[in-house]
Amino acid sequence: MDEANRAEPGVVVGDDGSDGARLAVDWAAAEAEALGTCLVLVRTMTLPMPNADFVPGVIAPVAGEIVADQSIVDYAEKELAEVAAGIGRTRPGLAVRTRVRFGRASWELADIGRRAELIVVGASGRSGLPRLLLGSTASQVVHTCARPVVVVRPAKEKTRRVVVGVDGSPSSVAAVRYAYDFADRHGCALHAVHVWSEPPEDVFGPARSGGEGQQSPQDEGERLLAESLTGLGERHPDVVVRREVALGSVAEVLLDHAEAATLLVVGGHGRGALRGAFLGSVSHAMAYHAPCPVAIVRQGVEEHPA
Repeated sequence: MDEANRAEPGVVVGDDGSDGARLAVDWAAAEAEALGTCLVLVRTMTLPMPNADFVPGVIAPVAGEIVADQSIVDYAEKELAEVAAGIGRTRPGLAVRTRVRFGRASWELADIGRRAELIVVGASGRSGLPRLLLGSTASQVVHTCARPVVVVRPAKEKTRRVVVGVDGSPSSVAAVRYAYDFADRHGCALHAVHVWSEPPEDVFGPARSGGEGQQSPQDEGERLLAESLTGLGERHPDVVVRREVALGSVAEVLLDHAEAATLLVVGGHGRGALRGAFLGSVSHAMAYHAPCPVAIVRQGVEEHPA
């Protein structure tokens, strides 16, 4: 496969055979069907270093390099084919592709998903914790992928409600558009939330009270919400929207509002697909601690990368 054809359109999902991955695959299949696009199942394997010990018949050195025995590839492809067949039985109209790649899972998912609608990963955490921790692959994917990333984890009983954090940044604008589209596809209400923290009274007293011709934080938040949602209601007339300006910690307010939500959407303030990219503090907290599936959407996702 040449380099130009390594990237896949549609919904790309990582599957390592774990229970968390199965949840992610089910979620991704439903979303691919709702979008009317294909589903791409990806299984990645990491080869040992050339100086590592090897097991005869499993890993064999060829021309000074470590090369996986074909039986490993065959087994991975067989497992993915079985997963694809199961999806086909429940969603017969959905086109499903499988890809087996060698390399770090996050890098391979980012590479295959360069043209994708979104990339989906499961959150592999410790089930005994009130908030599931984010597995290493999921963490790397949300920090490095330029396309929208959805982290799927077990959720409580859901309401048909999409929560989106709004702060007026370019990535927030992209997140609002994504949230509106998702809500429309799935018949959900949209809850748009802007959060402000209490400023010191001696510094922003006039602004809080609206004195001296300045808007209060409440009025400013309502203005920002109105601007962020402008024009989207006309595109999605069936979506019921609730706007809220809240006071408190942004992360805490969004996590509280995400309880029982169908999806939480936040903007990612990182540097796209560059290695070593970072998320903003709020999107980072949501990726690690959200009690429902969470979508991290970066600036410019409206256009598919070439």
